Amino acid sequence: MDTIKRVQDLMQARDMNLCVLAKKCGISYSTIQTTARRGGQLSVETIERICLGLEITLKDFFDSSYL
Repeated sequence: MDTIKRVQDLMQARDMNLCVLAKKCGISYSTIQTTARRGGQLSVETIERICLGLEITLKDFFDSSYL
């Protein structure tokens, strides 16, 4: 799973930008942006924090039918 793409899809569904998400989950804007630029994947710890910011569970994050 492309974790960056998933985060982008979830943000778009909530009409949220990266700056707002970063503030909500306590992750620096550059962490997510740099990972996206490099084509990398997010760590499980980062995904957990993003889920808190998006107010979803890890299960929801990895469930491709959930938006």
